[in-house]
Amino acid sequence: MADRSDASTLLFLHPVGLDRDCVAWLDLPPVRSVTLPGHGDRRRARPGLTVADMADEVAGQHSGPLDVVGASLGGMVAMHLAINHPDRVRSLVLACTTPYGEPAALEARAVATETRGNEDMLDETLARWFTAGFRTGEPDSPALAYATERLLATPADVLADTWRAIGTHDVRDRLAEIRVPTTCLAGRGDVSSPLPVMQDLAARVPGSRLVELDAPHMAFLERPAEFAAAIQEHLAWAADRTPEGAHR
Repeated sequence: MADRSDASTLLFLHPVGLDRDCVAWLDLPPVRSVTLPGHGDRRRARPGLTVADMADEVAGQHSGPLDVVGASLGGMVAMHLAINHPDRVRSLVLACTTPYGEPAALEARAVATETRGNEDMLDETLARWFTAGFRTGEPDSPALAYATERLLATPADVLADTWRAIGTHDVRDRLAEIRVPTTCLAGRGDVSSPLPVMQDLAARVPGSRLVELDAPHMAFLERPAEFAAAIQEHLAWAADRTPEGAHR
């Protein structure tokens, strides 16, 4: 296990539709998670909230250095956090995510969510998130049940707001500003953030490394042991590349 005696905080940022409880499946050292605006028990945010706004809020909620793990939407928030609040981030794990959204596709998804409703959208969302084998072979999985419950419980307008926020997200031209140890964690079976997207992301972040898992988009829920092991390995790797780690 990595030495974290410098009192940095391990912070997990969740995907669309989930909340802080998603870390329950990860066997990690003490980890803090937040619920992003409109999700979980939080009220809908103001119209027009951006991914950068979410990162600003996270920065204001925590003190001291952060080892940030962001999955999907959480990874996008993590990128903005590292770019706009570089003094707050000690290291990054960008998991199954993308440095840019596709505005037209995400606007179409937002409109579909608003018009069709959560229940009608559920199956296609779960198909993007998990492998078919997991959905059919482990129908009683607590992780699958949690994701399903959260997707049905999150208001459709909040999901639509979030898809639109992702549609305006594009930090490709600023990724070279990230100067902390960064692991890009890719799922080989990820249809939402395919491996070429993750390879391009890693190529744009100076000194980063790409780690591949045999996993889908929700790698941390379908393959939690492998995901947690990758985070532990990242923390050890990052500790040797920070000023604090140089003295260990």
